[in-house]
Amino acid sequence: DRYVRTGEGDSAVLLAGLYFWTWRTESVLEMIEWMRDHNEAGGDIGFHGVDMQRPGMALHLVREYLRFVDPASLDLITERLDCLTRFANEPAGWRPGPSYRDQTNAYQAECGESLEAAREHLVENRKRYEAAGGEDRFTLILQSLRIAYQYHLFHSGGQSRDESMAENTVWLSERVGPESRIVLWAHNYHVSARPGAQGFYQRQAFGDDMVILGFTQESGGFTASGFTQDSSGARLWTGLDAFELDPPVEGSFEAYFAEAAAPRFVLDLRRPPNERGSAWLFEPRPSRDIGCCYDPDRPEEFWWDTPLSEWYDAIIHFESTRATTLLPRRLPSTW
Repeated sequence: DRYVRTGEGDSAVLLAGLYFWTWRTESVLEMIEWMRDHNEAGGDIGFHGVDMQRPGMALHLVREYLRFVDPASLDLITERLDCLTRFANEPAGWRPGPSYRDQTNAYQAECGESLEAAREHLVENRKRYEAAGGEDRFTLILQSLRIAYQYHLFHSGGQSRDESMAENTVWLSERVGPESRIVLWAHNYHVSARPGAQGFYQRQAFGDDMVILGFTQESGGFTASGFTQDSSGARLWTGLDAFELDPPVEGSFEAYFAEAAAPRFVLDLRRPPNERGSAWLFEPRPSRDIGCCYDPDRPEEFWWDTPLSEWYDAIIHFESTRATTLLPRRLPSTW
């Protein structure tokens, strides 16, 4: 966000600092550079994240904030955060093992109480801290601690990842204000209104003020973490690779879309066509669903019956795609 607003820092290193290979691509870097050029020309675009799977920086921000506004309480808060800090990622993204989810229920319950105690300390001292560092900074730090707590909830079974990402999106929307707009990018599953998905929770918060766009494609290439399965069904990872899409399953949405004359189009599902023969569009039928990972020996397992018009407001279809181009891994050495 600082880079797209000020140009400060190395955009490729900052991008790698998001820790997900799915973002570390030429396409995303081109988008970030476009955002920077847009802001430099007088625009006002921010760059924000809503996931909670890497709590290291969030915990770091809380400690550094206490070091600034209340050094006398730094050791106390550091101690209360330690139960999670010892399992959190380092600046380069690496996390120690065993992981937090491998800890006992008793350990996780006690850690949750410790994180809550740290939050209570912040809230009890709110006026004093806001006087020292400003209201905006305090709000951000309180949310940073919430991110760390969401990580705890995720691994202790208290709240799903998608529910946390939706919660963070609502928080971000309130932060940027009612006159601003958000373009949220995530996998088709996450953005959808499918029960349990991020979009499902956001629909409850935003209603029709949110438009859900899904993507489909007929053919071409894509990048994924490859895997296969042994005789016991266990996954054997084969690493990042480029794969080719299998042909659309007969009767699938992609098979129907392939018959369109246009090689790419946007289909608004909120306004169904009043034409004969369009009932297929509003019936559940197979649609491709590939996330971060793919087994090329079992392409049929990535087709799922989908009520497209229930889960999405519009579909953006491409006749062909190509695999993303990954950037070199240039991870940050410090926060």
